[in-house]
Amino acid sequence: MQTNREKAKGKIPLDNFDPQFVQIDKRQACAILGMPSTSFDRARKEDARFPKPIQQGTSKNAPLRFVLAEIYEYSARLIADYRNDGEVA
Repeated sequence: MQTNREKAKGKIPLDNFDPQFVQIDKRQACAILGMPSTSFDRARKEDARFPKPIQQGTSKNAPLRFVLAEIYEYSARLIADYRNDGEVA
């Protein structure tokens, strides 16, 4: 159940939507992956498996969004890699 504060901010629970079609911002993606912003940026640059962002607009400074399902998949790969003693799948 949403609190009044969440309603006021326009937050909608994501469990009502298909993760394939939900776009989240960097802050939310960082929270899901459990990594700080600097580690997130490093992973984006260095890991070819990292989900590609969707740029909202044509401006160079337009905000980036990430597909929720792709962030979940990436997290699952990181967990699998860790459980396989660092072997990259």
